[in-house]
Amino acid sequence: MKPEAICKDPKSLKYVRGWSYHDQLNGLISEAPHILPKRESWPAGVEDIREQEITRAGFQPTAAHSACYLYRSHPGPGWRRDGARPISKEEVAPGWVTGMVQRTEVPESQLPRKYKSQAASPKGHCLQNLVTLFYNADVSAGVTQGSEPMPFFFRNADGDDLYFVHHGEGVIETELGLIGYEPGHMIWIPKGLAYRIVPMSEKHELFHFENYGENFQKPDTSFTGDAAVYYHRNIEVPVSCYVPKTGDHEVVVKANGVFTAYTHPHHPMDVVGWDGTWFPFRLHVRDIQPITSYKSHVPPSAYCMFCGTGFEYCAFVPRPVETGERSLPVPFDHINCDRDEVIFYSRGVFFSKDTSDEGTVTFHPRGVSHGPHPASLQRSLDRREKEGAFMFDGYFILLETNRPLFPTKYAAEYEESSYINSWQ
Repeated sequence: MKPEAICKDPKSLKYVRGWSYHDQLNGLISEAPHILPKRESWPAGVEDIREQEITRAGFQPTAAHSACYLYRSHPGPGWRRDGARPISKEEVAPGWVTGMVQRTEVPESQLPRKYKSQAASPKGHCLQNLVTLFYNADVSAGVTQGSEPMPFFFRNADGDDLYFVHHGEGVIETELGLIGYEPGHMIWIPKGLAYRIVPMSEKHELFHFENYGENFQKPDTSFTGDAAVYYHRNIEVPVSCYVPKTGDHEVVVKANGVFTAYTHPHHPMDVVGWDGTWFPFRLHVRDIQPITSYKSHVPPSAYCMFCGTGFEYCAFVPRPVETGERSLPVPFDHINCDRDEVIFYSRGVFFSKDTSDEGTVTFHPRGVSHGPHPASLQRSLDRREKEGAFMFDGYFILLETNRPLFPTKYAAEYEESSYINSWQ
């Protein structure tokens, strides 16, 4: 059966804040993990509670380890007899490329590339319409649209899913609670957590990033302080939401790029309470506090939001222009010998571009010189001379990777081949 939407108004949802440990036990009394909650602390109507531990990096508490303890009203492996079946990639997410198991096809040339957005508002759900544009052994990145709710819950056992909301509103239903979203939200779904995207608007576009390595980390902001860029209170974690519904519900699991469907005789959100260091969250770009300098241009690493194995995920947000004498108000020409770069253009005209269409993506491979378009530099210099200090507006996502990124066969369908000559 297709799940019904649990929440009709995303703005009514409640959150707790913070980056590290969270207690959402909801009154369950248990002194430690692996000790079942006291019977008298169970909510009314709950007849059984099973503990389920979800771990990252095994059971040993290393720096890469995280864990969550879920207290469910049904056993975790309680799918129906003969209720597990393989399901084809074409049926779930035909355009999704899982980079960690994908055979690499090295392109004939490494060129700067630009990709236009997808056709507006296609039918279907967000996994069905997901198109991976780039991948390597550490990450993949792409775009998706779709105004229909996912007809199943989805568990990604290969990696974390990070969605940036370009257009649209809705709710992501997860085993640990509900996350509402609107344009500008970044929503992190940790590896192994079952979730379902429920759009509540016709126009619905997301930038998708998948991470196969360690947990996302907040970058070390060093002498700028722990409140630089964003702070713990900007991280919003959903409040536990127990759904005691019965009836067949399907959970589709992706592992090693292969999909398997499991049919359970109850709703997947049968979690009475949970605690741990592994949980989903959201962060809005309006809460970002950019590091700025009046005298010289600050490099993109200052805008890093998350980092992990082989990548940095950055966000450009409105900021004041540099005003120092002879300072450059746009980035300098540069050749990055050890990083590939992908930029997703969400709002406004990017400060180093002549034009930047909303919803487009650019790719700059290592070893290739790139920088501001000629008109963008002159435009900023003229405006600064006329107005003095002014604000650069717009929102853009930057992904930088240590390993080379490889365009997928799907990317070629969206490429604008004239981009290579846009500096001339």
